[in-house]
Amino acid sequence: MKISKNLVLGLLLILIIGCKENTSNHDSKNLKNTLKINNSKILSDTKETKNIINKSFVISCGSGCAMNYTAESIQSEAPIIKVKFKVEMYLNEKVSDTYYEVYVFKYDTSNNIIKIQPEGKNENVLENLLPDAQESFKKFSIDLIKNKNLEIKSSETCFKESKIKLPYIFRDTKILKYNLLDCNSISGIEKYNCNSEKLRYISLPNREDVNVVLVPQDCGDFDYRYYLLTIKNNRVIDNLYVEGEWYEPEDEENKETTTFSIDKDYNLIVKTETGNSSSLQNFTIKNDGKIIKR
Repeated sequence: MKISKNLVLGLLLILIIGCKENTSNHDSKNLKNTLKINNSKILSDTKETKNIINKSFVISCGSGCAMNYTAESIQSEAPIIKVKFKVEMYLNEKVSDTYYEVYVFKYDTSNNIIKIQPEGKNENVLENLLPDAQESFKKFSIDLIKNKNLEIKSSETCFKESKIKLPYIFRDTKILKYNLLDCNSISGIEKYNCNSEKLRYISLPNREDVNVVLVPQDCGDFDYRYYLLTIKNNRVIDNLYVEGEWYEPEDEENKETTTFSIDKDYNLIVKTETGNSSSLQNFTIKNDGKIIKR
């Protein structure tokens, strides 16, 4: 039986088209599977980039010198977070040294950064470094607290309740009994310890969530000097010299005496007397803890 040449060609054409469709469908399925895998990887990578690990920032050290800080590990225990950094030092865009440093990030109860210090050192990056470097560390600290999603709740009661009632008019604070600070989480308080391990203080009534305290500064030339401090969110907000004595050596007759009073609205009157003259200054304590002149 003779088969038409046209019929053979037709059958071959149908077979070729069928193969191409199968191949196309197979390739299409493979492509879809590949896209699924790649999409999963992209999503996975996106989630990883949200993690603060491997986040880095650069600090300039001048004259072609720069230091790249990359976060390698994080340990958190409210209200502090420890971060181990890999530090790469660049000179003229070439790595000259690589080493590791651990920094302690300390936050207040509102998740605001209050101190960043190298582990084992009593210094604060937010005070000691140049402004640009401080800003780099501060931006990193904001990302850090967001990624860790910490809820920092302090259970510490730093100050004993005041027994003094407002208005408070000057009386001899030498006869008042000091309290000792029960915590060490207040940023900036160490400046007023007067060489003691714990801060001595006299509590005045709080202004809402602002602690108002008198602290003796009797470690200098005069043993009768007091500063009024305002503390909020575990940070010293402001200070004011309100009470004490000052005079030139061997000239005690011209002694300068300062006293103060405070009313129920937290308005302060600071009186300074020298010999036969005196002056008054008026201040007020705001809700944010700032002490401003009236």
